[in-house]
Amino acid sequence: MKNKNSLFKTLAIWGLLLVGSLLGIGFLGVGSLVIAATDKRLLLDKDLWSLSFVAFGTIDMFESRTMLQALEQMFIPRTFILNTFFKIQNSFTTLNVDVDIIKGKRRLAPFVSPLLPGKMVERQGYETRSVKPPYLKPKMITTAADIIKRQPGEVIYQGNMAPATRAQQQLGKDLLELTNQITRREEWMAAQAITTGAVVCVGEGTDIKVDFLMSGTHKITLITDARWNQSTGTPITNLRAWKKLISKDSGLGADVLIVGEDVIGPFLANPEVQKMMDKTKISLGVIDPKELPDGVTYYGRLLDLSMDIYTYDEYCIDDQDGVTKPMIPADSIVMGSTKVRAERLYGAIQDLEAIAAVPFFPKSWTEKDPSARVLLVQSAPLPNPIQIDGFVTAKVL
Repeated sequence: MKNKNSLFKTLAIWGLLLVGSLLGIGFLGVGSLVIAATDKRLLLDKDLWSLSFVAFGTIDMFESRTMLQALEQMFIPRTFILNTFFKIQNSFTTLNVDVDIIKGKRRLAPFVSPLLPGKMVERQGYETRSVKPPYLKPKMITTAADIIKRQPGEVIYQGNMAPATRAQQQLGKDLLELTNQITRREEWMAAQAITTGAVVCVGEGTDIKVDFLMSGTHKITLITDARWNQSTGTPITNLRAWKKLISKDSGLGADVLIVGEDVIGPFLANPEVQKMMDKTKISLGVIDPKELPDGVTYYGRLLDLSMDIYTYDEYCIDDQDGVTKPMIPADSIVMGSTKVRAERLYGAIQDLEAIAAVPFFPKSWTEKDPSARVLLVQSAPLPNPIQIDGFVTAKVL
């Protein structure tokens, strides 16, 4: 019955849109935009239903306000690195954002006689830098030909979808594409931060490097004989040492190990790992591969180290050479703590029409000659790993 009701509501919305386009009353709303943009995901809550039509009036689907409402309802793909470590979001109305780097010390409280004044101690040290985040402005152009021709998946013999409906569908697809590109760039920046200790952003009119001051001892390259694809490699011994390093320098307990795609095979085949996973002896680890969403595979848990093992099959096209590369280098690993202090910072949107601090700001306008509609989404993101020494990155092959 619930499915029938959802189907009825969907048909009703499309019916209202069609009638509105024919009568000129203007039943063009956000509801159908979101349905089209989310690729058949039915988001029919009461708020969307109430926005799906306005009697004797119109909702301009190309207004920034309307598109922001649509973006809030859209499904934006989750990203493993951002969601695992960079869980806090902060948006600013300033061009610069404050990047804090904590370098903790394991100090002991000083002894003092109860008859003497208290001993003054320094606060835990940290460094704050004012940084201007890199700016993103992807845009797409829609021409009359794009909304007149048949859309992908549209029945060829039907050919009667109204141009206004096609325009709504195209807007939804373009919004999703542009926001996905920005989100993918954020994930790339987060991956750069935890694998290199810095983010380098080079583009048209911009060349920005933000160094998060990762200690050199946390950026490791194993010598040939120690690499994990060699019979002399000792992965478990390495992991124990790196976990202690993170604990010593940050006070955090590393509990996540992200393994590059070329590393997982040699790691599981290594005699030291095989010995730990020997089920005939005391269980120190469990290998139980499971496919998770977003290109993540969970391989199991090293009980002796209290650490979960993952691979992350997410790729992007490199700006410099155009080659598709993995977010986590194929020959490397990243060890980190899910308790690390890290955040996603968003600088001010540099647009006169932007009146609030938001991660994404969409806007649209028309060009007269040649006739076209432009859709632009702006963002100024910067992932900030405050406790950068809560990570270790190592080239192990």
